[in-house]
Amino acid sequence: MRQIQTINRAWHYRADYADHYTSATFRPESWETVCLPHANRELPYNGFDEKCYQFISSYWREIELPANQPRHFLDFEGVMCAADVWVNGQAAGSHRGGYTPFCIELSRFAAPGSTARVLVRVDSTERRDIPPFGHVVDYLCYGGIYREVSLRSQATCFVDDVFARPRDVLADAKGLRLEISFAGVDQANQAGGERRVHCQLLDTCNGQTMAESSQAVPAGNAELAVELTGIKGLQLWDIDQPKLYRVVVSLLQTDQPLDRWEGRVGFRQAEFRPDGFWLNGRRLPIVGLNRHQAWPYVGYAMPKRAQRRDAEILKNEYHVNLVRTSHYPQSRHFLDACDELGLLVFEETPGWQHIGDRAWQDQVCTDIEAMIRRDRNRPSIILWGVRINESTDNHDFYTRSNQIARRLDPDRQTGGVRCIEGSELLEDVYTFNDFTHSGGQAVLRKPRQVTRLKRDVPYLVSEHNGHMYPTKRFDNEERLTEHALRHARVLNTALGMAGWGGAIGWCTFDYNTHKDFGSGDRICYHGVADLFRQPKYAAWLYASQVEPARRVVLEAGCLFAKGERCAARLLPIEIYTNCDSVVLYRAGKRIGEYWPERDRFRHLAHPPVIIRDLIGDQLAGSQFKPRDQAFLRRLVGTIFTSGFEAVGKLDQLRLGLLLARYRMNRTVASDLMAKYAIGWGSQDESFELAGCLAGQEVVRRSYGGDARAVRLSVNADDAALQAGDWDTTRVVIRAEDQYGNLHPFTADAVALSVEGPGAVIGPTLLPLTGGYASCWLRSHGPAGIVSLKISSQRFGEQSISLTVR
Repeated sequence: MRQIQTINRAWHYRADYADHYTSATFRPESWETVCLPHANRELPYNGFDEKCYQFISSYWREIELPANQPRHFLDFEGVMCAADVWVNGQAAGSHRGGYTPFCIELSRFAAPGSTARVLVRVDSTERRDIPPFGHVVDYLCYGGIYREVSLRSQATCFVDDVFARPRDVLADAKGLRLEISFAGVDQANQAGGERRVHCQLLDTCNGQTMAESSQAVPAGNAELAVELTGIKGLQLWDIDQPKLYRVVVSLLQTDQPLDRWEGRVGFRQAEFRPDGFWLNGRRLPIVGLNRHQAWPYVGYAMPKRAQRRDAEILKNEYHVNLVRTSHYPQSRHFLDACDELGLLVFEETPGWQHIGDRAWQDQVCTDIEAMIRRDRNRPSIILWGVRINESTDNHDFYTRSNQIARRLDPDRQTGGVRCIEGSELLEDVYTFNDFTHSGGQAVLRKPRQVTRLKRDVPYLVSEHNGHMYPTKRFDNEERLTEHALRHARVLNTALGMAGWGGAIGWCTFDYNTHKDFGSGDRICYHGVADLFRQPKYAAWLYASQVEPARRVVLEAGCLFAKGERCAARLLPIEIYTNCDSVVLYRAGKRIGEYWPERDRFRHLAHPPVIIRDLIGDQLAGSQFKPRDQAFLRRLVGTIFTSGFEAVGKLDQLRLGLLLARYRMNRTVASDLMAKYAIGWGSQDESFELAGCLAGQEVVRRSYGGDARAVRLSVNADDAALQAGDWDTTRVVIRAEDQYGNLHPFTADAVALSVEGPGAVIGPTLLPLTGGYASCWLRSHGPAGIVSLKISSQRFGEQSISLTVR
């Protein structure tokens, strides 16, 4: 039976390559000992030269091969961007492409029970023969063996691949077709004896057998199809109930077990149609975000926990229903989490605008095949991206790429992301990057305008916003607010258009990039969150679209500071919430109740609440008549939103008449405005927002114009780490005011130190940027207690401890 063990520890690394490293007698004296995933160079957060990691390096390791199996394979999940492998001094294989897996058979060079000495030459230069390279690229492809490696030991004949294809998924009695391929068939034939496969479909929760079948494998056959039919009692995989089942295929020879393959499958029907996207027979508008798989300091080289955490943020914090893996296949750990969480996936081949020569196109086709073979059993994946992102048309090339996808996976549709109108549609879904919205009235183009076809076709907006309005998390309040509102406008428009599949925003997290892009510091500040996964206001907009029964959201896009906005304007105050209404209190006194902006955002599940009036109910019982109170509320709201220049002549005249009627001069009027709206000199600067559902208060948040930084809060995403291979979790250090809110302009430095079997990834002296300093704390492998001490001249010392077990 197959045995799989991780081979991530005890690699020896050197940041160069020489031919003698490949010798069978070579030993890596004085090389650095590293654990995979590994970045070939640790980078600064920003402001670096991307060429610093673009070099050729070497990884060396001794591997003891089990004696109880005749065949041994070294499985690499991702090496950037080309690898050549030697085993015991002999060339064993090579691979081009940094995003797809490959394997090297060790048993051709080392006998069972012996030692295999492996040297991997890693070329991390931007080779023009390997996608996405050939011209400019708006992301970085970080070097190293940045994903995991494992040793797979097997019998001579084994199950090489299983394609699990659900059938009749909406019927009571479902089916499952298993297309099985075998390796080592010739050797098995020489050994003689009957070969059989035993196939099982098991419930992942309780192990119950839902269906099974045993079938003989005809002599010489390298492929076999097994049909499991009439399966009752199966639950559908859906975004809210992502039910998974386990598929087990056992290979036997003369009733003796040879191999056992295991995988997962979900039963669901997913289809883009001209009238929208449909999941399991119901229309489901796509609300998604794009994701780059990059982190500060180490680029792509993050292990399982960090990869899964990104999926959890998208699903459980931002509550989107789809992620696009822009612009390449991403970690299996991330995709595993998408399967388990119910997060839909649009996965695409590596590339960015450029199309190379025929050999380059051949490599793209190889990448597409590897991507689909790796991930075609995943229920989360609903669309294959088989076109180079934002490239021009190329009929022959894209005819070929679509044919490959449809041959390998007839059950899923293809898409091709473009940014040009009238592009030739060879895919099943017209996916288009629509950057129309720049803050004005125009938001999105209509599908027929984009496709220039005379018929409706499946249509999906694959990117929006992003570079049209770069926004740093430490930008001013007005920019953060406008960034969020631009996402709201696009989502509202997309959800209101009949027949649209939906819209995928650009993007989830900020990301490092080449010199040709970004803000001059090698970062594109396009995310709804920053590189450290800290949210901007736009992330709150997405988060607030969840139903309150699942999670109540109330976040104010306002510091309640009198001078943060231009011209000292306090209004409007945007509140991202899924509450029915919000009640505003000032200095403990009720100001008024405010409702979501359904007239402007009628297609959002939960439009933001926008407060344009700080007078509210304060004039009740005053000398002003109700009609005049309403006028004053509106007038003062206009002034504090847009300035005195926004007050029209008619309102100016009406104000003059009102002052005359109440025998008030403008000085008295200004004093009233200062009292009720500005609050200059107030002893109590506090504000409270109470979120209400069905008339009952369910959440309350406090703020204040007198906010000051009073403490640092320190929190880790996880309380424990896994021993063995290295593991990591994020630690968030946050400056907080007396109300418990982020104090975003506190810029002190914090020093980090670690005790125990762990270390901080990146620098240990960090500035508070936008009120935050975040780091990832990693384990070294052994069990124990890892303690992180945070020191600040202003706030003193704190510590946090994690268990490694």
